[in-house]
Amino acid sequence: MDRAIEHIPPAEPRPGWVARIEQHKGGLTLALSAVFYGASWMVSLLTPWHTAGTLMRSVGEAALVGGLCDFIALKMIFERRWYLPNSGVLPRNRQKLIDGIAATIENQWLTPAMIDKKLRDLDLVKRLGRYLEDVSLEDVIDRTHLAGICQSIAGYARSPQLIDFLEQRLEASAPRSVRVANALGIITYRKLSERIGRELSGLLISLPTNAELIKALEERLHFLGEELQQRQSATREAAYRIMDTLVEHAVAASRGEITRMVRENLMSLSDEEIRRQIESRTRTHLDWIRVNGGIFGALFGALFGLLNYAAAHSAALIALMRLP
Repeated sequence: MDRAIEHIPPAEPRPGWVARIEQHKGGLTLALSAVFYGASWMVSLLTPWHTAGTLMRSVGEAALVGGLCDFIALKMIFERRWYLPNSGVLPRNRQKLIDGIAATIENQWLTPAMIDKKLRDLDLVKRLGRYLEDVSLEDVIDRTHLAGICQSIAGYARSPQLIDFLEQRLEASAPRSVRVANALGIITYRKLSERIGRELSGLLISLPTNAELIKALEERLHFLGEELQQRQSATREAAYRIMDTLVEHAVAASRGEITRMVRENLMSLSDEEIRRQIESRTRTHLDWIRVNGGIFGALFGALFGLLNYAAAHSAALIALMRLP
């Protein structure tokens, strides 16, 4: 795999000038409009082509106005400026924006029903079975943590609660030989229960360093993984019932939590951080508004310039059209 990756040719980087044009296309369009507008005055004043200069000026003016208006509109969305009334649409509507984003995510994009469906589609029981089928105990938990868990369980194995439970079970269902031994005073249910507890505790404590026990436990995990993948397995059916219950509880608990989490995360950001995050992801696309403002402004300017020329020379144009 590593060798195959090494032979993959690296992607060719985009030329620097192309990336810069893409990043500053709005400003470039506005600059070209200003240059074209200035050139139209030079044509009108310094050349005999006054009509062409007038038409160029109409195109340049409209393109420049369209680009400037869109530039100001974008400024009003992201930034507050004293000279732009009602500017800073995002900062001024911070709370509405946060509430709207949080509600949209939970009610439309990540609803509890969607979470429920996705969790069920994942077939977590089958995935767990595949994982356990070849799992190594050290992949699940390291020796240090396993020793800590075993120590904790071993302490419970020696607890009075478990000893009392074992004693009750022995009294209720002990084999005849044990009953006879207890009746003869050879060994009591209590002492036998304490002995079982001590041996179980010692077995648990030695588990992290006992290779045979670890191997037996891994084999049991592998067998459990196989059972979870068998359609007629009782273990598989029980696992699905448990998983369905867990999914239902998880989905029920998620109601309102997504909204709260999104709202808390966004509220922890300052106005500048929110502006920077939104602008960094949208400004490149929003700059197309400025590009289109300049382009369509130029087109409309050309149209209106032609209409003005036609109106100013209507008599000559009509006479020209009447010529045979």
